[in-house]
Amino acid sequence: MKLFAAIGLFVLSLSLALVGVAQRTIWAPPPAHVLNLEYDAENHFAVIDQKTLSTYPGNPTVTVFGDEKTFISSARESDIRAWIADSSFTSIQTKASGTPELEPISNFGIDQSISPRGSDLWRDEANGKQKAELAVTNEQEAAVLIATDGRSPAPGKVTVSWPIAYDLTPSNINLIIAAVLLAAALIINLLSVSEERRRRRPQRRVPKAPQGPKTRNRKSRLDIPRRGRRVARKVSVATSGVLVLGLLSGCAPAATPVEPTPTPTSGVIADPPVLIESQIQKIVSNVAMWAKKADGATDKAMLESRFEGAAQQMRTTYYYLMSKSSKNEALPPIEERITWSLPAASNIWPRTLMVVTDAEDNKLPQMLVMSQSSPRTQYKVSYVISLVPGAALPPVAAADAGAIPVASDSAYLKVVPRQLPPTYGDVIDKGALSEHFGLFNLENDKYYADVSALEQAQVQKLTKAKIKFKHFLGSSKVLSLSTASGGALVAVYMKDDYTIKPIKAGSGVTVSGNEKILLGTAGSVKGVRSTYGNMMVFYVPPLSADEKTTLLGVTQGLLAVKGL
Repeated sequence: MKLFAAIGLFVLSLSLALVGVAQRTIWAPPPAHVLNLEYDAENHFAVIDQKTLSTYPGNPTVTVFGDEKTFISSARESDIRAWIADSSFTSIQTKASGTPELEPISNFGIDQSISPRGSDLWRDEANGKQKAELAVTNEQEAAVLIATDGRSPAPGKVTVSWPIAYDLTPSNINLIIAAVLLAAALIINLLSVSEERRRRRPQRRVPKAPQGPKTRNRKSRLDIPRRGRRVARKVSVATSGVLVLGLLSGCAPAATPVEPTPTPTSGVIADPPVLIESQIQKIVSNVAMWAKKADGATDKAMLESRFEGAAQQMRTTYYYLMSKSSKNEALPPIEERITWSLPAASNIWPRTLMVVTDAEDNKLPQMLVMSQSSPRTQYKVSYVISLVPGAALPPVAAADAGAIPVASDSAYLKVVPRQLPPTYGDVIDKGALSEHFGLFNLENDKYYADVSALEQAQVQKLTKAKIKFKHFLGSSKVLSLSTASGGALVAVYMKDDYTIKPIKAGSGVTVSGNEKILLGTAGSVKGVRSTYGNMMVFYVPPLSADEKTTLLGVTQGLLAVKGL
């Protein structure tokens, strides 16, 4: 019997092994779903939309073949179409019916020559001479743009493939069971052979020992009637028991159907964030690279690709001061390490991005506030703001959700964003006598304390001249993003004019240091006006809150000195 059991286990093991191997080979599906397209491309750009990329589950890989340069990028579909604008392009889609096949649909427009390489809208991109390949993460409305250099027709040979995720667990289970059964068959076979060898050995017969007389146990006979009422009674009891059980099982209460619990849905569809994490890091790294090059060469032309407005003006002025005096130290570098980020949630332009970068040498963290004016422009730094010591940013939306942009003239905040410079400046000048004094949290505001004290000291010091202070909005680009409480983070440019005029005729005003460099002389008999720039970020609470407006960061720099 053991031999037959071993043979059975061996046959079963072989069968399971063959099934396991077949599941990995002849029964396995193809490695990927592949759609190919070859057509005569005439337009400079081609787009594979989100619906086509979702023809099969998983993340597709797009491969293009061309005669010269090839380019592929992935981005949000609406961003790609915004970047293409009114240019002619080919839409690569799947046919509406039948087996999925790719077909090109031409969309006529204006033939424009513009290179798509390096746009901040792209999540990923790939370049090649005759071939380019890009693995696309199919999420957040992803689509694909195909081009060459923006001046020649797009590549006309396209392949889209979706890897098939094939589960090898059943095959692995069959192979493991086959191995276990094979081992069991071998063990049983060895035991069978060993037992057969023992059985074939010569054996001596030993005489049996004498045994006593056998005793028989008397069997007690129990007369069971085969007929009569007793038999019928037992049969009827057994039958009725079975029937009762059957009836009880049939009368058991039916299972209560489980009704699906309704899930609350919102009728408002929020706009997606303008950037994802990888895009934000790529932008900040590129900004840091250009800032390092420009700072090292003190070349204002290098700033133009990534800086604008207040950040560009203040940096350019400081480059000039550095070139005229070695006493002016190098600007603190822009770090790449992001510790906090907040993109706008929007489908339109301009767009805003706020990030905080932190150095490892215990320097104050910086907030970079950037904006993108149109789809074909890059994000540019409008503000570089050093956060004040101990600054605590208010709770905001997650970076993958984005924050709603706030208008510069919003009346739903404690202070209208564009009115922050004159309002805060009035508090600096007048202190507790200002009508706006109660709007600001000044308890730990060192900037307010220092500037206010400096102004009072200058008033007391200048006995032969008069000084006048003016604080005003330095740029119309006020960038604001909402917070979780309904307030806003507001980046604003405040300019300060300090005008000094002599009281008596024949006297003058003298200047020194950087003011002397910008004025070009040591002073003026008519007076001097010095202009400072302040890149600032405030937290402005909503009207309904009990909080006060708080200064979170500021970067100040001298801009100009003129004689009156």
